[in-house]
Amino acid sequence: MPATFVETSKMSGLRFTNQWKHKNWLLYHRWLWHLLFWTGYAVFRFWPYYITVSYYPSVFLVYMLFSEIMFVGITYFTIWLYTRFFQNKRYVLYSLVGIVSWLLFLCGRTLFQLHYLRNEPSFKGSTFGNIVLNNLTFVLIAFLFVTACKYFKDGYILQHVEEEKKQQQLLAEMNNLKSQIAPHFLFNTLNNLYGLAVDKSDKLPGLMLRLSDLLRHSLYETQKPLVMLDDEINVLKSYVELETLRLEEDLKLVFNNAVPTLTQHQIAPLVLIVFLENAFKHAKLVQAEPVEISINTTLQDNWFRFTIKNNYNHQKASSANGLGLTNVQRRLDVLYPQGRHQLTITKDGTFHTVTLQLQLR
Repeated sequence: MPATFVETSKMSGLRFTNQWKHKNWLLYHRWLWHLLFWTGYAVFRFWPYYITVSYYPSVFLVYMLFSEIMFVGITYFTIWLYTRFFQNKRYVLYSLVGIVSWLLFLCGRTLFQLHYLRNEPSFKGSTFGNIVLNNLTFVLIAFLFVTACKYFKDGYILQHVEEEKKQQQLLAEMNNLKSQIAPHFLFNTLNNLYGLAVDKSDKLPGLMLRLSDLLRHSLYETQKPLVMLDDEINVLKSYVELETLRLEEDLKLVFNNAVPTLTQHQIAPLVLIVFLENAFKHAKLVQAEPVEISINTTLQDNWFRFTIKNNYNHQKASSANGLGLTNVQRRLDVLYPQGRHQLTITKDGTFHTVTLQLQLR
């Protein structure tokens, strides 16, 4: 694999990771979760604080602030319990320890309340049992709510991290498939040139120039995830010219391109040329007959249609199936999923036809 391709693959993977992080702040900035939780809690507690400030002595406000410090402590202790027990599927132990911890928190806060507010006339008559019973439901709900928030946060992160891993795997697979297509293309073209070199054909210099143009495209343009549709069609034309120089009168080829020039639609690189290579490979198996190939390309709305038809020898056609076609089918599944492509391959005993439809950007 060329060093330039490896470096570009790493850069594209790094770029993908950075883009993902920018789009998913909640996955990579834990403080945002805490900020959201405590902001929501502050909104929830706003009304009791407003009533306290408006109608009660300042000692009640101080007590509430001290209570909030205790609440923060029990909340983060619960999160610690969650990571130690709940995430390890020790649900019963987590529930027992958690409930006992929140009951101890309630008892401790109640004792502090009785001591701190003992001189307040409006608080006299309150007993430990009454305060605990009045706040028991709220404390248990708070425990369940903190647990639910932690569960939701972990589930959200896990789901999106798995999605990121899947995207990274698809990206790695895509880069691997692209790296295989370029050598495959070079291998097929060099096979063509070898026969001409043995015969010392005058066609060889022209073919070498065409090959140079195609290799330049495969080495540089294909490092991009998408290329302009016009550029990819021009690559097909260059390959056709290369084969025309080689075959001359043994080739009957029609190339109808109905795609508007200067279109802004983009396509994955080296998707179409594999079918063109395959067509020439099939057609070479025809004995004592000219190679017949017809190519049609159209673009309607965002749908690009590519059709290539060639004659073949059905008795030898099985030997023409190779790595390139397998790879391009897998690339199509990755790049154009969920109904964004349709590939049809048919044979009628004389002609082999490939029809590819792609929904382009």
